[in-house]
Amino acid sequence: MKLLQFFIVVFSLFATLFANGQTDQAGNYENRNVQNVSNRSRNFCTHIRQRTLEAGFTSASSDTISEAKRSVTPEDLVAIREVSDAQVSPDGLRIAFVVREAVDSARPDPLPKADIWIVPTDGNAPARRLTSHLANDTTPRWSPEGRRLAFLSDRPCPQGALSGAGAQLWLLRLDGGEAEPVTALRGEVLRFRWSPDGSMIAFTLREAPSEEEVKKSKDGDDARYADHNYRYSRLYVVRLVDGHAEPVSPQRLEISDFDWSPGGEEIAIVTAKTPRMEDVHYQPSRLVVIRRQGGQVARTLSEAIAYSEQIVRWSPDGHTIAFSTPSPANISIRVALVPAAGGRPRYLLDDYPGSLWTGDWGAEWDSDSEHLLFQSFEAARTRLLRVKVSTEAVQVLGEAQTFLWPGRRFSASADSRVLAYVSGTGQSPDDVWVLRIGEPGRRLTSLHPQAASWRLGESEEISWKSSQDGRIIHGVLITPPGFRKGNPQPTVVQVHGGPEWAWWAGWHGSAWEWGQLLASHGFVVLLPNPRGSSGQGWRFAEANRDDWGGGDFTDIMDGLDHLIDQKIADPHRLGIGGGSYGGYMTAWAVTQTNRFKAAVMSAGLSNLASSNGSGTFTPSFFSPYFLGTHIDRPDAYWNRSPLAHVKNCRTPTLVLHGEADDLAPVGQGWEFYHALRLVGTETEMVVYPREPHGISERAHQVDVLQRVLDWFERHLGPGPEPALNVSPLGFGPG
Repeated sequence: MKLLQFFIVVFSLFATLFANGQTDQAGNYENRNVQNVSNRSRNFCTHIRQRTLEAGFTSASSDTISEAKRSVTPEDLVAIREVSDAQVSPDGLRIAFVVREAVDSARPDPLPKADIWIVPTDGNAPARRLTSHLANDTTPRWSPEGRRLAFLSDRPCPQGALSGAGAQLWLLRLDGGEAEPVTALRGEVLRFRWSPDGSMIAFTLREAPSEEEVKKSKDGDDARYADHNYRYSRLYVVRLVDGHAEPVSPQRLEISDFDWSPGGEEIAIVTAKTPRMEDVHYQPSRLVVIRRQGGQVARTLSEAIAYSEQIVRWSPDGHTIAFSTPSPANISIRVALVPAAGGRPRYLLDDYPGSLWTGDWGAEWDSDSEHLLFQSFEAARTRLLRVKVSTEAVQVLGEAQTFLWPGRRFSASADSRVLAYVSGTGQSPDDVWVLRIGEPGRRLTSLHPQAASWRLGESEEISWKSSQDGRIIHGVLITPPGFRKGNPQPTVVQVHGGPEWAWWAGWHGSAWEWGQLLASHGFVVLLPNPRGSSGQGWRFAEANRDDWGGGDFTDIMDGLDHLIDQKIADPHRLGIGGGSYGGYMTAWAVTQTNRFKAAVMSAGLSNLASSNGSGTFTPSFFSPYFLGTHIDRPDAYWNRSPLAHVKNCRTPTLVLHGEADDLAPVGQGWEFYHALRLVGTETEMVVYPREPHGISERAHQVDVLQRVLDWFERHLGPGPEPALNVSPLGFGPG
């Protein structure tokens, strides 16, 4: 039987090799799976070994070839559906959520489209598509009585609507019928909230270019006047009975978040001076209460609102408003409560050993107005908390193997007894989950059946002590299939962005998360959360202040040494990579040590001084970390720039960057690439047209993942081959 399997494997190998080579329209032979043959070609015997192992030629493998699994490919990862925004109905019986389908490689549009799906919380029926359109349908929100679903869509505007409309507000009745537009306004609807009685919807609208501006742009007269001609986000209210929409907030004021008072007569709004990222994200905003009719400011509650896109929640009894406020260094956030009538704010859970998030990132009032429901990221996983605001008593409701961002926030039923959220596992991408108070969470969807055929690594949470000050540092370890402790393997450290961000104990497989791709191909992967990360409170997030490349770098190297001591990582085959801040840390690491044999710097920073003058989030992003601007403290910025130490670098480094990146401009990649060439260090650079800070087009995502895999395989080499139980004939027993 085993001999027969062997010949089947050999035959399938030749069939695969033949299938990969196809003929183009001109009749020329073309291997469509190979972009750089010299980098990606594999030894034939290695293919035989891999196929043989997968077919069951070791004692630990399956005896049937039908159960064999294969390694993950870049194409597999970009084909994963993106699941987000799970919204439970007020009665707790249904969950609406968003599925962004993978792009069909045969379609001309390089970006995926999104639909709204629905699934019952009792699990007695499969999830089904609720909307299906050649457009993006997102942000489902239930009406208070639960019979209607409002959502945003960039479908074509109805006949007679003003031209130039972006995403608009639509309404779908769950008892039948087609979706109907609620708005058809010039501009783009950004976010919205139902009024408590369900008769109105408040929404923010980003102003659109005027007809004159559109005409001038078409004629090539499109010069951009820096820090002028802003297009503000303005608050509107629409009456559903007649569709009449009118602005509520004053002109020339940026509204980033809002919430209704329980009676519907007032609205709490968060305002910034301008729409610039500098003002919205990194300068304190104001929390004010305005009248719904007329928009007059009734009172100002705070002048220190942090992270303006995730702020304000009004308690059901009308007495209290929860919001986020900056940490002392303006790097992280703290949760605060303020009387809705006005008064002094107070902090909530200021010493809690996790990262609490508010607003669209995970906080809601319980229906009793005595408790707040939070998402808290702790160490390497998310916890759902119920906090009594008077005593700060914390009840852990459940856990999710995910990180916090708007698409992965939880939602609660009207009585706060049923929670919906999105989470993956170490072996499967994100699905929709439900949690009933007092019961464990339960997965409701299985949207990724293809993952069962992949050879995946095993992930686990780990921790180690920092050699600098004894802090406990957390992270995630992914080991390749069949890994045995005591048999060290080539190891890649992937550093997350941020720096206030974190790796989680869940699924790691996308254009930005390389863990399962690398593990599936034989690499150990370390995902560290060094000081400056989320997961251990706001003080830990501020612990790398005036110390980029110091304690955080030490924490990462300590984690790597921990794996070496455990005989998990091969000290002679180490790699490092990451994007954004992770790209910075990659460049920093290879200029501080030659222990790494390969590096991938993606969307990274190499010159902190020039970056602080060219990115859209500057200078306020860097100033809290470096105790001033690059003008005030030029030496501090330059001394912690990888470019200042590039002469030390001997590590082969691949540089990847989006050409339209306005957060970490592409010049940061070019500076490091050219410097590496000047000092004679092996390097390559790839620039992706049209791409911003995150690579989004399918072909580019595939290219990124393939290059990452190729680079580490080329420079770190394959791991030691697993021992085969070989008979004298070489085919194994049987």
